[in-house]
Amino acid sequence: MVLAKILRRSLPKLRPQQLVALVELDEFLDVDTDAFGSNIKKLAKVFAKAQATLDLESFRQQRTEAVKLSGMPDVPDIRDALYSADLKRMPQMDREEEFRMARRHEFLHGLLSWTMSRYGIEKATIADLLKQPANRIKTAIMSQANVKELDRLWVLKMVLQFEELRNLYVEGALYIVLSTVNRYRNLGVDAQDLVQEGNASLFQAIDGFDWRREVRFRTYGQYWVHQAVLKMLYNSSRTVRVPIWVQKILGKIRRAQEAGRREGREPSHAEIATRIGVSESKIAWVLATRRYAVSLDASVGGEDGATLGQLLPDEDQVPVHEAIPAGDLREVLDDVMADLPQRERRILSRRFGLHGGEPETLGEIADDLGITAERVRQLQNAALGRIKRPGKLSRLRAFVD
Repeated sequence: MVLAKILRRSLPKLRPQQLVALVELDEFLDVDTDAFGSNIKKLAKVFAKAQATLDLESFRQQRTEAVKLSGMPDVPDIRDALYSADLKRMPQMDREEEFRMARRHEFLHGLLSWTMSRYGIEKATIADLLKQPANRIKTAIMSQANVKELDRLWVLKMVLQFEELRNLYVEGALYIVLSTVNRYRNLGVDAQDLVQEGNASLFQAIDGFDWRREVRFRTYGQYWVHQAVLKMLYNSSRTVRVPIWVQKILGKIRRAQEAGRREGREPSHAEIATRIGVSESKIAWVLATRRYAVSLDASVGGEDGATLGQLLPDEDQVPVHEAIPAGDLREVLDDVMADLPQRERRILSRRFGLHGGEPETLGEIADDLGITAERVRQLQNAALGRIKRPGKLSRLRAFVD
């Protein structure tokens, strides 16, 4: 009698094309650890025979509703309100959920491995394919000629469900990434790039995680995220790559400097050398490498959106006052601007300091005229458009060509 119960539990009867809830799947997978592998093969045959699929959509909706009702704890801050808000809508996995997701993932992985092996795909190829996006797996299956059409459609559905389950798995662990990224901010790589690299590493963690060792996925995934973030920093934070050992010493120096500042003073090279066990000369040498490349297109702020490259002097450029040929520039300017409306002439004169005054900002002119800065900008552009007409522009070009 006991044996019959075990067999019925291990080999459930499924209706044709039944939609199996994840709670039911968890019950099917609830066997002894030693029997888990053989149980997966049995379940795979049952699912294949019934063309059954998993009800992942309802599971996602239930998780969303659970977040709305109970609320999630604050996630670590990465100074990105939009991303943090999105992340708060994704429930974090607790220890029990990590355990269940790992078993579900192994079941779908085993089901697809068993199915694809029946179609003549080699084991090594299967192992590599199941780490790829769903489109590549589907392409490999579609290329097999010895697959029944009905079976093929079911297998393709299971491939998509495998990808969706992995996404659910990762979404429940995204909070792991933020705590690591916050430790390595402002080190030469944008925080969003580090987040993206950390998120991708969670998929690698899923492939290598073994729930049988009774270690939380959070602990295991933290290691993968940490390694991915460090690798990104070491390889991308500088235009000229610096050896990893140098960057590690820089990290120790930074922590020693922070410790000294907390004590109310800036530590000397000798004090830092004593703290981290490195010679003073090496401290000075390593600190000399702490220089980062800055893009000439980097914004320097301001309402005009200026870039760093625009602020650097061009040594080959002849100064404007030396390049202007003989002639009365002021007289030509007055003549060119003679037919402009009085308010537009006044705006151009004040904006660019045409009559010996200091150039003024849009806001200063707007306050004086009693209009908005945006309206001043529109009038300025309208006046410049009139001046750029061919007849007027040719007269002004003589002073700069």
